[in-house]
Amino acid sequence: MKRLLLLICLFISLNTPIFATQNTKYNFDAEYKKATEQNSAEAQNHLGYMYQYGQNVKQDYAKAIEWYQKSANQNYADAQVNLGYMYNYGIGVKKDLLKAKQLYEKAASSGYALGLFSLGALYEFAEKKHYRKGIEQNSDNNTISQNYVKAKDFYEKAVQLGNKEAQNNLGGFYYSGIVVKKNYTKARQLYEQAAKQGNIYALHNLANMYYNGLGGLKKDFAKGVELDTQSAQSGNPEAQYSLGWLYYNGSWFERDYTKARVWFQLAAEQNHANSQYNLGIIYQQGLGVAKDIYTAKHYFQQACQNNYQEACKHVKNIL
Repeated sequence: MKRLLLLICLFISLNTPIFATQNTKYNFDAEYKKATEQNSAEAQNHLGYMYQYGQNVKQDYAKAIEWYQKSANQNYADAQVNLGYMYNYGIGVKKDLLKAKQLYEKAASSGYALGLFSLGALYEFAEKKHYRKGIEQNSDNNTISQNYVKAKDFYEKAVQLGNKEAQNNLGGFYYSGIVVKKNYTKARQLYEQAAKQGNIYALHNLANMYYNGLGGLKKDFAKGVELDTQSAQSGNPEAQYSLGWLYYNGSWFERDYTKARVWFQLAAEQNHANSQYNLGIIYQQGLGVAKDIYTAKHYFQQACQNNYQEACKHVKNIL
């Protein structure tokens, strides 16, 4: 029997990418009234968020950008970050990393921690093919160069302001020894700070440290599973994958292919390539489910499209 891929994030620090702020339900009519009659920058930002995610209104990226821009023009830092996010990922607008950077800088200049974090993440997650120090300016407007030193500097500033995302990502730098000397204890301390504030990536990273007994912690699978479960239930695909792997291999739980499949499925729905591949193996071999070559190929194709090369081999070879 072919074994599932065992390379999961039990040994890898997971950092938080740039994200749009807010996770709150708003009343459209009330926010619209404040935005238009009172010119409330906060309400304008809320309207942008509602249009971006289709919350109580039809999703409309153009209107989201319009309202974010109105709010950002009033120097509302949260809107500057949210608008920067739209440019960062090309959502409803042509991708423009330099424009995103400028907006993040405006937010950061007012001492807004999430603006500082966003700048750090912009530099950390820049495409490696553009790897040079600093910023290059040319016609494609996508020339932010990966720069871990700058990322670290911005994360440190955001950490001083208590930003949980920056705490997690700076922890990742210490965990992996990125432009700092590897220090598991420092990483663990930062993960703990972020986890206490509910950062789902930090919960998973801290779980990994318990699994492996790092950073001054004794190995404690029970604690690791507890933290990973919190993270997985909050939607972190890496934690979902981690729990699926533990069920599949019987590493902590009693081996249960059905529960493994459930967790892999949740992660696969978020485009997690390893989970898609593992689901392909489960259906190909009939592990806790009837063999289904068609479904197996479907998952292998998804994983292959996400650049998982082993899955591409299965797509070619599967009957």
